[in-house]
Amino acid sequence: MLRIGIIRTSSIGDVVLGTACLDYLRQIAPEAEIIWVGRQPSLKLIQQCWSNITATDLPARSSPQQYRDVVATLKRCDAVVDLQTSLRSRIMMASLRRSKVPVFSADKAQWFRVKLVMMGRLRSRLGKLSSASKVTPAFQYQLMLQALHRALVFLKKSDVEAFDKARPYLPSHNLGQIDQSWVREMSFGNWLAVSPGASHETKRAPTEVFSDILRTLALQGMESTAVPGLVFVGGAEDRVAAVTLMDQLPWPSSVINLAGKLTLDQTMVALSKAKMLLSNDSGLAHIAEAVGTPVAVLFGPTTEAFGFSPQRVGSKAFSSDVGCRPCSKHGKKTCRYGDHLCFQSIDVRKIAKHINEQLSIGGDA
Repeated sequence: MLRIGIIRTSSIGDVVLGTACLDYLRQIAPEAEIIWVGRQPSLKLIQQCWSNITATDLPARSSPQQYRDVVATLKRCDAVVDLQTSLRSRIMMASLRRSKVPVFSADKAQWFRVKLVMMGRLRSRLGKLSSASKVTPAFQYQLMLQALHRALVFLKKSDVEAFDKARPYLPSHNLGQIDQSWVREMSFGNWLAVSPGASHETKRAPTEVFSDILRTLALQGMESTAVPGLVFVGGAEDRVAAVTLMDQLPWPSSVINLAGKLTLDQTMVALSKAKMLLSNDSGLAHIAEAVGTPVAVLFGPTTEAFGFSPQRVGSKAFSSDVGCRPCSKHGKKTCRYGDHLCFQSIDVRKIAKHINEQLSIGGDA
């Protein structure tokens, strides 16, 4: 039986993108044993969705014995694919290589991203970000798939057609039934999920941007179709932003604030029941697409060219042409101008129009 090891410990969004590798293996070798080296809470979500996964936890501060146990487990694999490509995972791969285990690492296009950041610094606001600088040359999930594909070519198990079809995928039907009132309520009508959060503060669009989008959405919706219900999702830190939005914007339809109340698998279920998600560039956007829900994603300090933009039919990325974008590889750095113009300059009318168009056709499955 084919046994493949996969290393991807963080972040949640990247882990979800890595499920494209599981989708590939599902198509060509459904009986394969997959050993996924990861970290909680995303590791639990992977294990809940994929029954053939052997989840191996490698905490951020693991002991030397835990590290040795993980390496010993991976030595039983026919090949190991490193999707993390961190210093720690590279050391692990070197150890496996010395033990004659075939290893393959993903190219995360780090230097390409550094180049784009440097160009943004040089351009600052005196220039304008070109359309070409917002085009995704390769999605990050495709770069991960390429590493797995090289491993399968080596093992003489590859399939080009399956490779081309593979996408990030979380089979939500494998989760148990969730008996909650919000699940029953979301089973009826159109629901727009809204996630105002992100992994870093600077990647979060100001609350007024979300408010303007939703206000425009409601006005357009009243002219064309029924206004959708809103369901807020995200972590505990996003609950305050959700409450602020609810206070600023009397919504002419049902509103459920689930931010800070759900586990990761429950959030996944909520996103699967929504017709669309409005969010920042965040892990929840990747989860939504992985369960078949299209997204409208706001990009501020980062850029679509990094490879994290949405890829489903019906999904779309929105950003501005502010010349200082991108200002960092991960969106961690504080805005050096202090005004978040990258978010403030996005045309909210285009976002609202796209969401209303998708809601009117029920979204793409």
